[in-house]
Amino acid sequence: MRARFTPPRTEDTVMLQGTDALKEGREYIILEIFTPYGRSALFRIEFAENEKPALFDSRAFTVTSTALPSTWRYANYETGSFTLCPEPWSRPGFWESYYDHEPSALEVYESEKQKIITTSQATETD
Repeated sequence: MRARFTPPRTEDTVMLQGTDALKEGREYIILEIFTPYGRSALFRIEFAENEKPALFDSRAFTVTSTALPSTWRYANYETGSFTLCPEPWSRPGFWESYYDHEPSALEVYESEKQKIITTSQATETD
């Protein structure tokens, strides 16, 4: 799944949070869709080389490919939030371990990310 950053014409600071790190018109591979309870969906994307992926408001993007990676699974949380992502990423504590640079979490992230990228590239040629 991919989306192009199309900056919204708004003063909504929640929607714009972090978007100054994105490049207008650039297409990004969506690594996860996370929907917090009662809020807009968020896309997890890698926005720059050597930077950890971050969550951005989906309303700041135009989806350019709707093909969902075969590795994505639905997971819901007690809070009412839900996610579409590789199953290992939805396990409790995964993202904390990843951002704490734990080797096993980094390895799982890279492995699953490569599967998503491969799926995204395959849909380009279909």
